[in-house]
Amino acid sequence: MFMKFTATLFLATAFLCACSSPLFPSAQDRYFAMHVKPVLEGSCLRCHSGPASPAGLDLSHRDGALKPLSPRTKRPFVIPGDPDDSLIVAAITRKGTHPKIMPRLEVSLTDDEIGGLSEWIEDGAYWPEGSAGHLHAVYNAENP
Repeated sequence: MFMKFTATLFLATAFLCACSSPLFPSAQDRYFAMHVKPVLEGSCLRCHSGPASPAGLDLSHRDGALKPLSPRTKRPFVIPGDPDDSLIVAAITRKGTHPKIMPRLEVSLTDDEIGGLSEWIEDGAYWPEGSAGHLHAVYNAENP
């Protein structure tokens, strides 16, 4: 009986450890990979990556997205938990007082993409650490 209990306990512990390993990404990791990363890489990073990005917005990493617009305003582009006050949402929804419409008119985001980014921000704007959280521009024939 003791051996059976020990074996069951060992298997349960191994399963729990495996579930928290990189082989089993968290729900936040999956959401970022499926709904945030493709939009940012395909529609935003062609312009908004690197130190010379327009408005200083570098979306290739978390720190750039959470950086304030300017030292004077201290308002970040992405405000975790608050999509309505996040400048990035004002730009991509083409509403509010944001002076620029992003992305360019010929590359508008879909309602699903906008909803996905808004939901991501509302849920805290989780951004993975390491290589999973460093984004690169993706170019395709529809989005040159």
